[in-house]
Amino acid sequence: MAKRGDEEIGRDVLAFERIDGVAESFHTEQNRELLEKLATETGGRYWRPQDLGRLPGEISYSDAGITTRETKDLWNMPIVFLLILGLCSAEWLLRRKWASYEVCPG
Repeated sequence: MAKRGDEEIGRDVLAFERIDGVAESFHTEQNRELLEKLATETGGRYWRPQDLGRLPGEISYSDAGITTRETKDLWNMPIVFLLILGLCSAEWLLRRKWASYEVCPG
């Protein structure tokens, strides 16, 4: 950045290109104006280091996207027990009914 007194008269961006064609930028300072503008335009907020103590209280909590897994034993679920008992009883009754037709006189 070039200044004349307090007036900014120009800026320049310098990039280097490595032999493999990848451009590198060596400007590592924070562009605070850009970050504040982005935060304002997107409904966010720019946080300064001295404000970070208030950050945990400002973050809103949402259940969206959170999955919980609950494991239950089959024997603690009466509907499963009754279904298995019903299937076993139906099989037993059908076997008894069909067995009476298979008896051959001898």
